[in-house]
Amino acid sequence: MNLSYRILDSHIFESYMALEGWESFPLLKSYTTDGEFSFLLKECKFMIFDYKPSDGLLKAVCIYRMIEDCLSIELFEVNKDYRQLGIGTYAMERLMIETGAKTVYLDAKNANAEIFWKNIGMKKIDNQTFCLEN
Repeated sequence: MNLSYRILDSHIFESYMALEGWESFPLLKSYTTDGEFSFLLKECKFMIFDYKPSDGLLKAVCIYRMIEDCLSIELFEVNKDYRQLGIGTYAMERLMIETGAKTVYLDAKNANAEIFWKNIGMKKIDNQTFCLEN
């Protein structure tokens, strides 16, 4: 799978989603009001993922912040039409490489996320924090 990505600010991402539509990302849509994010999420970075060949639809979105070497994931969602294909795993690996994060903080506890971080070799610190094993 040839996963490509782009890092956008909130204004460009909101414009992008206005063209693409929010229907494939119900969780992401629930964080908006009339297609706009709250001021707290506007300070985040948005990494969007696609792969070639594809039909042009966005495959995954991660909203995150970097605080030194800590990656704080505010929201991550895979397009509802492309789940169970492993895109989320590829996307998270790409995000870790791109940001150089050594610690990951999950804004919301999620059992699937915990399984994922452990599978790529991270150690659980508490319910929401994982770090690379040394």
